[in-house]
Amino acid sequence: MGYDRGGMAAITREDLQPVLRTHHGSEALRSAVDGAEDAPHFLSVIARYIQFNSAFGPGLANLAGEVAARQGLFRDPEEPVRILADRAAEVAADFFYAAVDEFDDRATPWRDTHRTLAQATLKGMGAFFGYQPAQLNDVLHVNAATEQAMQLVWHGYGVGAQLEDPRLFRAMGFHTGSEILADQEFVVLDHALRANRGDLVAALEAMKVPILGQTHNAYYWIRIHTGVEAEHFDAALQGVNNALRFYSGESDLETVKRWILEGFKTFADVQAAFMARLGEP
Repeated sequence: MGYDRGGMAAITREDLQPVLRTHHGSEALRSAVDGAEDAPHFLSVIARYIQFNSAFGPGLANLAGEVAARQGLFRDPEEPVRILADRAAEVAADFFYAAVDEFDDRATPWRDTHRTLAQATLKGMGAFFGYQPAQLNDVLHVNAATEQAMQLVWHGYGVGAQLEDPRLFRAMGFHTGSEILADQEFVVLDHALRANRGDLVAALEAMKVPILGQTHNAYYWIRIHTGVEAEHFDAALQGVNNALRFYSGESDLETVKRWILEGFKTFADVQAAFMARLGEP
């Protein structure tokens, strides 16, 4: 357990289970969505969740850049040409894989950022409940817990920080946690909406929302995330293991592995704290 076939330290799904077994963030999301009965409260819950998600694109792009710039930290000992032995870009690519979707969803015919798609979902929900867009300014209430969680996400990814080795690897673990838990979140959200608000889901699936000169399906943001996050998690897991494989720093690999797992747990704690207050009035 915790080693690949070559005997090197590796992160496995089993390593993540102690955190996942005790984590209840997705259940808190379900409770918040189910418990928001009136339209203003429901829309505010969705708005908070959308705002929380908006923090990840910038964080992930930052992390990929930080990793790619560390050519001296990730090197291939089997490459005989020293100037060609850096593997930082290879490691970064596994993290940037998810950033591509954040800034240009691959399945749509024009450049759709996931932020734009999420905005279309919220505007579509507002329209379903009979609100004009300008009226939503008085309806949506984003609580302090959402703003705090966004700051913690940026901190976890190291946005604006000088990342020494421990914090860089913790940021990788932080991102890995975000992907596996997001996969669970969106499945829970989709199921909750289909079970209790089937009329809303049907309306959104048929609705086009204009933003920036293009029309966007109002349910696409939720639907696409019920599958794409699993792919992103697989890429993140490959990324942390490539980081361990090519690590050429001064710490031992078990220490580096511990940093990654610490970052994973940190994200789980951030997500759980945010979800616990998601349904506040």
